[in-house]
Amino acid sequence: MAANASQMAVIFDSGALIPERWRHLAGHGPIRVFNPGLVQDKHGWLLAYRVVLPDMARRIALCSLNQALQVVPGSQLPLSDFLCFRGDKAYSETTRTWFADPRLFRLAGRLFLYWNSGWHDGYNQQFLQELDATRLLPMGFPRALHLLGKRQQIEKNWTFFGDGPFYAVYSVAPHHILQVALDGGREIACATLVCREWDISGYAERFGTLRGGVPPQLVDGSYYSFCHSVFGTPGHYRYVPAVYRFSACYPFQPTHAPLCPLELANPFAAKTLYAKLNPAVGEVVYPCGAVYNEGRWIVSYGINDEHAAITVLSQSAVCNTLSAVSYSDKTG
Repeated sequence: MAANASQMAVIFDSGALIPERWRHLAGHGPIRVFNPGLVQDKHGWLLAYRVVLPDMARRIALCSLNQALQVVPGSQLPLSDFLCFRGDKAYSETTRTWFADPRLFRLAGRLFLYWNSGWHDGYNQQFLQELDATRLLPMGFPRALHLLGKRQQIEKNWTFFGDGPFYAVYSVAPHHILQVALDGGREIACATLVCREWDISGYAERFGTLRGGVPPQLVDGSYYSFCHSVFGTPGHYRYVPAVYRFSACYPFQPTHAPLCPLELANPFAAKTLYAKLNPAVGEVVYPCGAVYNEGRWIVSYGINDEHAAITVLSQSAVCNTLSAVSYSDKTG
């Protein structure tokens, strides 16, 4: 079911990722640190991740990693403490205090943090926050993503790419691409650019339909999009990682579909240390970051809503999970 074995894996000590400012909140646990986003930095890597401590508040922290993917001592930053919404009370208390599934990415050289406000009553929100590339602190206020047109009640996992104009993948199948008005007012307007059907039934029938994950990465003229799918039964749903490719040019047509899930190291299988945050799930391997560097992929991901991890994969290990897509007249 899985692809070729990984070359190297790092499973982070959750306690070591907690910022000093939050250590008194961590106490004796439980400490859950998971779903880390990743970007390359001039001296190594930046990792942004979810933190859930005994008070059950949802937070985001950030730290630096060295070239060996080790946490740089003292770099742990309580990032969500510094995310300051405008004082107009446009958002509910839940929206302003619930920080889920961070992604880090760069658009035209600018560093951004993405998160969503989780799954709760009413409509959730997604936000982008520009970060100072040196101090790693927020610049200005969080800006909500606004879909021009009908939206779903729960929106999450939009993945951003481009160096101007800017785009986001709204859904994988159909391949729904948004154009993103990055500069402007308090909200970031996102409008449908193209929505194209393509056939992933061979994969989806076994492992579930593809859902968003990692900001697409441009390599050798194509975007690689690391994502996930879900299959199984309630209480035992499995989240598995996968990758597909699409063209770097309009209309951003998918060119390669996954044959099988991607293998990312998980020494825990479906076992958890603490009570599940989501009782419906079993094993969860959830990719949130990927960087192509010197012929290998560095992929960051969460395990079972408890652990943060990185697996280093060869390009061949990734490409061996892919198959070229053929289009009929019906799909264009």
